[in-house]
Amino acid sequence: MAKADKKNKKIVQSEKCIGCGICYSVCPVNAKLMKSDDFDPETAELALRIIDGVAIISDELCIRCGACSKNCPVESLTVVELESATA
Repeated sequence: MAKADKKNKKIVQSEKCIGCGICYSVCPVNAKLMKSDDFDPETAELALRIIDGVAIISDELCIRCGACSKNCPVESLTVVELESATA
């Protein structure tokens, strides 16, 4: 995905999150990071993780591919297009 695409999108989370972890398991960024030989789930910086039963998304690491939103059983995550700042 092009960098410009990432800047024009955001993952928005509703209060519907049930902490099931499906988003965590389908995230391609997480999958790539977890293949590292020195991967430590306690200290690793991931694009998405479940903390206290809620999905937490790293704005910095997330590539806005939409895999999490497409697989969320309660539609808690949504990819939205941001309006361009042209004025």
